[in-house]
Amino acid sequence: MMTHLDTNPLPVGVVCTDTIEQLDPFVPSAAVTDHRRTQRNTSSPNRRRATRNQATGSMQVFLTCVPLVLGDLTALLASGAIAAIPLILANWLNLHSGLGLQAVCLSVCYLVTGSILGLYPGTGISPVLELRQTVLAAAASFAFVMLANMTLATLSTGEFLLCMLGMAVSAFLVPIVRLITRKLCSKTSWWGENTIIVGSGPQGRALFRFYNRVPQRGLRPIGVVDFPRQSVDGQSEELNGIPYLGSVQRLDRLRRKLQIRWAIVAPGGCEQIDMNEVMSHAGNVPNLLVLPSQVLLPSLWTNTRECAGVMGVHLRDHLRSPISRFVKRTVDLLVSGTALITLSPLFILAMLFIKWKSPGPVFYGHKRIGIGGETFKAWKFRTMVINADEVLEQYLEQDPEMRRQWVEDQKLKNDPRIIPGIGHFLRKTSLDEIPQLWNTFKGEMSLVGPRPIVSDEIGRYREMYPLYLRVRPGITGLWQVSGRNDTSYEQRIRLDSYYVCNWSPWLDTYIIFRTFRTMLFREGAY
Repeated sequence: MMTHLDTNPLPVGVVCTDTIEQLDPFVPSAAVTDHRRTQRNTSSPNRRRATRNQATGSMQVFLTCVPLVLGDLTALLASGAIAAIPLILANWLNLHSGLGLQAVCLSVCYLVTGSILGLYPGTGISPVLELRQTVLAAAASFAFVMLANMTLATLSTGEFLLCMLGMAVSAFLVPIVRLITRKLCSKTSWWGENTIIVGSGPQGRALFRFYNRVPQRGLRPIGVVDFPRQSVDGQSEELNGIPYLGSVQRLDRLRRKLQIRWAIVAPGGCEQIDMNEVMSHAGNVPNLLVLPSQVLLPSLWTNTRECAGVMGVHLRDHLRSPISRFVKRTVDLLVSGTALITLSPLFILAMLFIKWKSPGPVFYGHKRIGIGGETFKAWKFRTMVINADEVLEQYLEQDPEMRRQWVEDQKLKNDPRIIPGIGHFLRKTSLDEIPQLWNTFKGEMSLVGPRPIVSDEIGRYREMYPLYLRVRPGITGLWQVSGRNDTSYEQRIRLDSYYVCNWSPWLDTYIIFRTFRTMLFREGAY
């Protein structure tokens, strides 16, 4: 939602607090002038208190950043060491003192590149964007070492192979170690930066709960503040346990008292906010994040542009890029073709077990809707008994609660139709979907995409259905790695819509990483 100013006909953008002094003549806010006048009259004890608070805030950034730096450098150097082992054993690489200097250069280059790409302190960064930035930073660092060797010395074949192999290993190892570092640090009380939410409406409450659930993002929510017009009787009861810290006028005092490093402005559904008022109280918060709208827009691959003094959002749709779509289809062909060949023994084993436990066909095909609305038959290993429909109907007649669950989500936790033993195993490990590699090879599906739906589900997608038709449905996707069967139907629709709006090869890579974890721990499968 666009911000609205009642007192000024000209829209005023959100000005970076670090440059507000230089832009003073262009900021039509008397509150800013009053704030500076107050600062000039501040007593020395208050100045010393402000200095201490600033030091405490800087310590938050330092403590948040250092573990990530140490984890990244450890993973980076370990990647080089892992890459060197086979080369040394094959006598293609000789150990010499120059390798130590190259390791130092590699580390320094990674820190510089990572800082430029926003990896440090990395607070609040999306895991998908973080995956891309860590891979790019590691690749750039190894490439720099290789280029330096070529320019300043002689690049041997062994050193060239070391850099190339190290680059490949780091693409996996650095993101994994960084994820583990975030997980471990998020369990401590000293890691992360204090954050306050401006706005106690549905969006503000959802944000508070979200960052409470994902402390590994580094944003540590303290509570919410709101505008005076929303501070009515019963307001605190509506927050459902979320700390309500008062009106937005208290924001600067709370910043000093609680060492707030981030403020996220989250207006409600139909709420219009006065950004002059927000800036007058949040101008000293080091990081101010404004959510301008609840409209479904891409959020990963966007950046802001200055448009006649107003903030504009530049949206990029990778689905319109022929190169990106070509890369996605090429990866689908190569991976599905290779997997069909290498997994053929698993196919045979699964077929034998299914035949043994439940006589009948081994594969089960069901009509699904694909890209552009074309229907196709999605294949799976049969994990249900032959008379599955009859068994289901009898089960639902006997248990009204299960019928309600089936109507809501089209899923059952204790599904009586599943073949005992092999059926449960295939579904819990997602191995029942391996035959969909053939659908992927044919171009009917993709490795990653929305959940394939049937024609009866079109009505439930409503205005999101055109988004679904833009891409091929996937063997895995966001809903599979975000709780899978534990998610509601509405959540699945939102996840599919998010995927289409924010698609890129990096999002696919992130989902594939998460898929291995989901299969390993059997998350949300039943």
